[in-house]
Amino acid sequence: MASRIKLYINTIKYLKPSQILYRIKNKVHRELYKKDLFKIKVPDKVPVNENHNYLLRELEFNEEYLAKFNPEEILENNFEFISISHEVDLSTAWNDPKLQHLWRYNLHYFEYLYPLAQRHIEEYDNDMYYQKCRYFIDNWINHNPVAYGDGWHSYTISLRLTNWIAVYEIFKNEMKKDPDFHNKFIDSLYKQYQYLQSILEKDVLGNHYFENIKALLIASIFFEDSKVREKFKKELLKQLKEQILEDGMHFELSPMYHKIILEDLIKITYWLKEDSIYEQLRPTIKKMIDVTFSLEDGFGKTPAFNDSTDGISKDYKSLLAVSEKNFSLTPEKKYKLETSGFYITENGDNKRIFDTGDVSPTYLPAHAHCDALSFELSVKSLPMIVNSGTYRYENGKWRDYFRSTKAHNTVTVDNQEQSQFWGSFRVAKRIKKLKRNIFNYNGIQYEAGQYVSYQGVKHKRFIGNIDEHTFIVLDEIKAKTKADINSFIHFIPEVNFEINNSTMKVTSEDQLVYLTGINTNKVEVNLGWYSKQFNVKEENKHIRLTKSKNKNLFGYLIEVDSNRHEIIPIKNGLKVINKDKEYTINYKKLGVML
Repeated sequence: MASRIKLYINTIKYLKPSQILYRIKNKVHRELYKKDLFKIKVPDKVPVNENHNYLLRELEFNEEYLAKFNPEEILENNFEFISISHEVDLSTAWNDPKLQHLWRYNLHYFEYLYPLAQRHIEEYDNDMYYQKCRYFIDNWINHNPVAYGDGWHSYTISLRLTNWIAVYEIFKNEMKKDPDFHNKFIDSLYKQYQYLQSILEKDVLGNHYFENIKALLIASIFFEDSKVREKFKKELLKQLKEQILEDGMHFELSPMYHKIILEDLIKITYWLKEDSIYEQLRPTIKKMIDVTFSLEDGFGKTPAFNDSTDGISKDYKSLLAVSEKNFSLTPEKKYKLETSGFYITENGDNKRIFDTGDVSPTYLPAHAHCDALSFELSVKSLPMIVNSGTYRYENGKWRDYFRSTKAHNTVTVDNQEQSQFWGSFRVAKRIKKLKRNIFNYNGIQYEAGQYVSYQGVKHKRFIGNIDEHTFIVLDEIKAKTKADINSFIHFIPEVNFEINNSTMKVTSEDQLVYLTGINTNKVEVNLGWYSKQFNVKEENKHIRLTKSKNKNLFGYLIEVDSNRHEIIPIKNGLKVINKDKEYTINYKKLGVML
């Protein structure tokens, strides 16, 4: 019991007092709505602004995005979200506890209206698609009374409001032929809009609160509510200042959530194109597309740092194309994201991303992983060395595994975690004393990072670029005990291994990597798990290198395409030699460079 209390205290102490107050306030408000003590009054005539462009077709009708959906299956009430398909009875599915929670949330988002709306247009106003959309909306209204269930969570309201208003632009003429349903639709939209204003996610903040703001801005334009619109324009600017770091990265440090927030900002800016705020938003979009372009161009997937996976956010190329077409913005490559801590290296046909950043913003670690000083490597624009990914959000052994230190390309000490993770989204004690730097030592350019784990282990990592095909990874560990220290390197599932003494040849189709251990006394190839999308996990292999005793640093050399270098141990260091050059590394001198 005492340890549980400490865990709660070490979690809560990082929260803003306002988060705790809003958690209580929102809970009370929901109960008052359920008991009918709070009511939403809908005016006899709700003003609706139909003369505005809400639907950003380049995004919602993007070919790759629509490929996620199967319109024929949707017509049969068969939905696929987060890699799981269910044919459902909608009278019970909205809050069916047998369905995965995140799956139910997706059902409430209503993104599946877009493929039906697009078919409706393509097939010259085919009424079948409108009738199905009408059925879905009508069913939701009939089975989701105000304040009850997932449908009235602030986050699901935020996504649904946006999607309903956007498809109204397509279906408004059909709806008006059916005045009773049209009034029912507008009435429900208005209630959701008013309810959302009373339960803003200021208890969570971050990407959730940003979704609330986005929804209230589009709805305030739709309902011609200038007072709310002005209020949330100011909130938008405050949150952009808070959430978008100086280098352009979203502050939750997840490349996936970064793209989701970028999409939100693109839509908001599109809706407010004639507003005075427009010119204040464009520079932030520019910074954000620079980050997305820098991380993903030539990488072959959404980088897996913190909760981040493919198949959720829009494809980065569609976000860049929309930014260029609508705002005349083109991205530029950055190789050093100093505030967020990502170092990006492109050498020849390989690309590496090295994470030297913090777990998350202090008061919002919900999507953080134990991935400090991990890296991912793509070769020929395809992933090769990968973090294990994000499998699911439900609390349990899989959530724990995919957030753990050993599931990332970094170092464990006595099998301890870097930070004290618990539950699905909680972090108590966390890493501290972070440092990072890029420097040149003895003809090698290094990217370096440091943290101290919540149990006091100090870890420094140096990644040095020997040439365009070769880099060296060296780790320095300072722990109080005679520790069992291991370095993990995870590969995509399709690779093959050949081991020759301390060098491993790793191949996948036309990708080839050689890995040579340095100051290690044991090299093992073990099985683990890799998730490239929610609810999809595949067995994969990882290398575990165990540090030799009495060595200051240990690590490995990675060579792409060919094995050209020789490693020669010397007193207090090593030499890396190929036929043309020789590099000397003194461990003590390198260690003090950070």
